[in-house]
Amino acid sequence: MVRYDDFLRGAIDLHCHIDVELSLEAYRKREPEWEWLPHAERLGMRGVVLKSHWWPTTGALPYLRQLYTGPVAVWASAVLNPVAGGPTLWAAEAAAALGARVIFLPTWGARNDLARRGFSARIAPLYESFIPEELPGCTFLDAAGAVSASGRALLEFCHRRGLTLATGHVSWQESLAFAEAAQALGFPRLIITHPLSAVIEMPLEVARRAAALGAWLEVCWNNVAPGRLDPAHVVDWIRAVGVEHVVASTDYFRGANPNPPELFRQFLGTLFDAGLTEREVRQIACENPARALGLDS
Repeated sequence: MVRYDDFLRGAIDLHCHIDVELSLEAYRKREPEWEWLPHAERLGMRGVVLKSHWWPTTGALPYLRQLYTGPVAVWASAVLNPVAGGPTLWAAEAAAALGARVIFLPTWGARNDLARRGFSARIAPLYESFIPEELPGCTFLDAAGAVSASGRALLEFCHRRGLTLATGHVSWQESLAFAEAAQALGFPRLIITHPLSAVIEMPLEVARRAAALGAWLEVCWNNVAPGRLDPAHVVDWIRAVGVEHVVASTDYFRGANPNPPELFRQFLGTLFDAGLTEREVRQIACENPARALGLDS
């Protein structure tokens, strides 16, 4: 096994979009999960969190587990977009009852995403009746700039139920407020979703503050994909934030990409080639994601 293969041994991909994302045609991937999970198994991956911008992935897991029975753990998640019930406590509770391990705050349903023409603008052409401008967009800040009551309720629910909460496409200001509230609550499983992405653009000093508060900060393949950020810059960012506070994922989404384990291998190899040590790669790909899911102390 070559060095790059070994990076996947024990790795957990916390952010992997499911094969059927929005429909049977739009954003359909090259291979369904039951075809690429055996490859993840051969590379020694520990697990993967399946995500969808549209439907909670809880409904797919019982069928997927009949098609793939190997040792790679597959966890479900729910994104609290309007189609899934929105940022309501009952939507999170229903997802948890069906086995979700990660709750994502809204992506295309977030006011920040709508204002910055993020994923909401990209999916607008898919459905004739989907008009982003008509969406109210949700936000989680109160008048004082702290997390709103609904945001605190979601945090408290995830804390009680042992779930992980990820910030989706809310603004960096909201993410920081969640980090402050999570620290006050003693909640150790908050993930700031791809803070380096164009839809978030969290300043470095804010990322360092969120890390100091105990949040996990995600870097993903999309950050260093062709035409995106210089991998050496991302390595510098990881070290500035603190390797012990960073989690790596693929944010696998496009059918043009290699399958998730291969994309993860490519991403981790890219970070290694850009300057991360083997020890640092394993920390952000294996150890930190496990802690973010509450698997290892």
